[in-house]
Amino acid sequence: MFDLQDFRQNVLKMTQEEFAKLIDSRQDYVSRMEKNPEAIDLSLLLKIASATGTTLDELVGYKKDLPKALSVDNTWETSSYIKKTMLEYIKVRMKDLNLEDTSHSNMVVELKKMIDSTLRKPTVAIVGMSDAGKSRLINSLIGQDKMPTSWTPTTSISVHIKHVEDRPSFIKEEAWIFKGGKKGFDVHKLHDQAYCEKYKIAAGEAHILSDYGTRQGSKYLEDASAAIIFVESPILQICDIVDLPGFGTGDRVNDDKLAQKSKEFADIVIYLSIANGFLRGTDIEFIKNSINSLPVLENRGNDLKPLNNLFVLASQAHTVNGGSKNDLLDILDAGSKRLYNEIPEEIWENRAEASGYSYQEIHLRERFFTYTTDKPYLREDFEQDLKQLLEVLPVMINDKSKTSIQEFIASQKKELQIEINSYYGMLKKREQLIQYFNELKDNEPQRMNDNYQSRMNVLEKIQSFRQETINTFEDVYAEIISVDNIVEIIKKQGYKKKKDDIERLGGFISSKIQAKLQDILKKKSSDLNDVIDRFIKDFDESIKKPSNLDLDTYVIPFDSVKVFASGLAGLATFGGLAIWASTLGNLGAYILVAKGVSVLSAVGISVAGGTAGAASVVAALGGPITLGIALAVIVSLSVFAFVSGGWQKSIAKKMVKEYGKQNTLQKFVSEIDKFWNDTQMEFETAADHLEEEWQQKLKELVDEIASYSVEELEANIFKGKKMTDFFESVPLNELTMA
Repeated sequence: MFDLQDFRQNVLKMTQEEFAKLIDSRQDYVSRMEKNPEAIDLSLLLKIASATGTTLDELVGYKKDLPKALSVDNTWETSSYIKKTMLEYIKVRMKDLNLEDTSHSNMVVELKKMIDSTLRKPTVAIVGMSDAGKSRLINSLIGQDKMPTSWTPTTSISVHIKHVEDRPSFIKEEAWIFKGGKKGFDVHKLHDQAYCEKYKIAAGEAHILSDYGTRQGSKYLEDASAAIIFVESPILQICDIVDLPGFGTGDRVNDDKLAQKSKEFADIVIYLSIANGFLRGTDIEFIKNSINSLPVLENRGNDLKPLNNLFVLASQAHTVNGGSKNDLLDILDAGSKRLYNEIPEEIWENRAEASGYSYQEIHLRERFFTYTTDKPYLREDFEQDLKQLLEVLPVMINDKSKTSIQEFIASQKKELQIEINSYYGMLKKREQLIQYFNELKDNEPQRMNDNYQSRMNVLEKIQSFRQETINTFEDVYAEIISVDNIVEIIKKQGYKKKKDDIERLGGFISSKIQAKLQDILKKKSSDLNDVIDRFIKDFDESIKKPSNLDLDTYVIPFDSVKVFASGLAGLATFGGLAIWASTLGNLGAYILVAKGVSVLSAVGISVAGGTAGAASVVAALGGPITLGIALAVIVSLSVFAFVSGGWQKSIAKKMVKEYGKQNTLQKFVSEIDKFWNDTQMEFETAADHLEEEWQQKLKELVDEIASYSVEELEANIFKGKKMTDFFESVPLNELTMA
């Protein structure tokens, strides 16, 4: 495809206006052709060839060379080997185990899910305005021209680029395009053939993205949600890359969707903003949103620098005074200072709680880089920093995942030992256990009534937390959105009487509101954790009621915490129970990953253990709403006419009016309602699951003791020991990092 923009800039050394005059055309027409090179027809090529003294063959053959693919060491190789070895072990042993017992079968299923969910490559999200050069960056990193460089502002598909070795056997083509359900296409179900084929729209070579992914494409579909491309490239051996749709076109709905997608996919965020016009107002809002939700990888116990997984690139850096390093450094300095001042302290405090770092402006400045494919010296620092991070993360994931899997195996062995002891107890204490189980059965009506009251108490607490949250937030909101407070913010932040500053003010206040909301919900969720723990403890005590019978050390084989938590794993909501799950170690990691929290957060790469996972859940709250309001306020303030005299008070009044016009308070209250509605649904689902599983377990125990077949009990003991051996022999401990 003829690269008109590069030909004009780097061969002819002309501006768009100069080139338009050369070919007797208008500048806006040239701009359109540069953004949509596939629309350049033969007549235009002939006109360009005639005006520039080149042949048609030379023009058609002109294509900007790509830099070589980023060279990285394959540090994921050991993790890949461990994962394949364990999954193959499970596959082989499953035949020997001949599992008929549902609980044992579920143990194996859970182990596979734990392996799949925690041993997963990190994902690099490429984000930025539609004209920032995202596709060019991706093509350069992978060393191949796979991403169309003519993506327009109406691109609607998120494109996931994976290594060819990660392609499922049922996918034969280079690229598949999918429609999405209510929540979009779930890329984590890539190896689920039935799921993929259900949502598949098209398949073929990478160029089909242009057909299905843009409104100008010949086969564009509104419901096209995601695409996956499989490429042979070194960088894809150690990470996945996702290209998120471009934004900043005024399409508020797509902008909101993008904000949510960046949270779902990103372990690492690379944000591009054009060097000429670096960090415009919209850029700042999206970067703030990214920082708020970015997984916390760094802590005092590892070698990662603060904000190590954030890269802010001044793209097309060669266009600034011929690539002047000094000029570009000034641009980066000014941009980082401006961004740091726009981030409310609550966002830094939330991150500091998980990392142990106190975030200063210098930490943010270190994450700013220049980028261009034209001049290697302007991208070297970025590529070196990215290379170092990508090479170390697989090692960290491997270590943390290995620990999580070991803990999971230990918990399963403990559960099996309790089960085995239960069968021994049936052999030794049959008469006493018959009486004990009859006591439990007789006590069931009272227990169920008590449990019902306990459930009602939790639901009442949730409703109480809901109202307390709303009341607290309304008070905080009133403090923030007041004329006096806004005037104080203007003075404290040093905003001047100019358009850019006033737009930044709108973004700062919106972020402040969101940060306060998250802080309130985080504190209230801590209170909820105590309520849930009390509910489960009461349930556990009620089903394991003490008896005067001589039962030795018999323990009913039922883990109430695990059973309750497992009821959450299939839910996709982000209520307070997701924050509770972050306190459960490896079990919580499995639940959080299932809910879409970053693998790196969920496996606990944090000094504070589960705090990183909890921080990610909290950061998911209110993001799209905040972004939409911020952008609307910025647009409104951009046409504000300053008056003479006390302009601070004038703009403060305008802002209070605009936030009211946007119905901001009610939108955030609705977000609070959704949070607690999701929490209630999560609790009731998990509590139902707990009750149903206990009823089933009690029936099994009564049936087993009633039938009392020594042979069957001994067979069950043998099965339990065989399962224990299965877990003891999982090939994890023998494998170490190469």
